[in-house]
Amino acid sequence: MIDPYRITNHSRTRAELEEFWVFCLAVAGKKATMIAAKVDDFISNCGLEGSPFERIRGMISSDRLVDELRRARVGKYALLDRGLRETLREGAPDITSAGPDELETITGVGPKTARFFLLHSRKDVEVAVIDTHMVKYVASLGHRIPNGVPTGKEYYRLERIVIDRAREVGMSLHEFDLAVWSHYASGGVHPLPGGGA
Repeated sequence: MIDPYRITNHSRTRAELEEFWVFCLAVAGKKATMIAAKVDDFISNCGLEGSPFERIRGMISSDRLVDELRRARVGKYALLDRGLRETLREGAPDITSAGPDELETITGVGPKTARFFLLHSRKDVEVAVIDTHMVKYVASLGHRIPNGVPTGKEYYRLERIVIDRAREVGMSLHEFDLAVWSHYASGGVHPLPGGGA
């Protein structure tokens, strides 16, 4: 099962990486602890054997994918149905090597989801997850921020600021991401990286 309190793991097995991919597709906008348990239930209790992707292929071939998602109460059924089918289609991006642009070709995967997956599963990757905490942090540095969730060029502009800032303070991007998240999630108890405001 995915440990939502220790999400970064750069040495996952192939099966663990497949489960993490399913978790990343399902978790956007939801509570990580809840989704980790539901994804584990979805994969572990479907009555099929093999890796997570092999089990999902079995669900697809027996026309049970949405039923199993509903049984485990994962949510986002139509989106996950499409995204998981596209993940397993012939010629789909290889989750072990695909970059963010390739991953974003899968339904339900935008810049944030692709980068979240990469940041927490590959060492030394040059991406940043621009979530609400990171937007607050960028604003605290005096940068202009968009109203709402950043997309397109705005996302990439903020990502560049975060990558440059992580380098300035001498932190890996996943350590930097965790430090910013910890600061805001703790109500300011944990310090911001580099003594930010």
